[in-house]
Amino acid sequence: MTSTARPQNPFAETEEVAAAIERERLLLVRCVETAYESLRVMPGVDTSARTLVWFAGRLLLAHERATKRDSD
Repeated sequence: MTSTARPQNPFAETEEVAAAIERERLLLVRCVETAYESLRVMPGVDTSARTLVWFAGRLLLAHERATKRDSD
């Protein structure tokens, strides 16, 4: 039985990278959830996927601006 050396993956996730990805994923989920709930209660607003994605994107940008401002 011979053992073959596997090349090391330069893009392998570390625990730090995995944690950062999970934080980003949770932030995006919260933005989509907030957008959905907000659009759902606004009378006469189109709640299509396009509107939902646009609004979630605006919330994400607002979060990034607020976070950047807090760290300055």
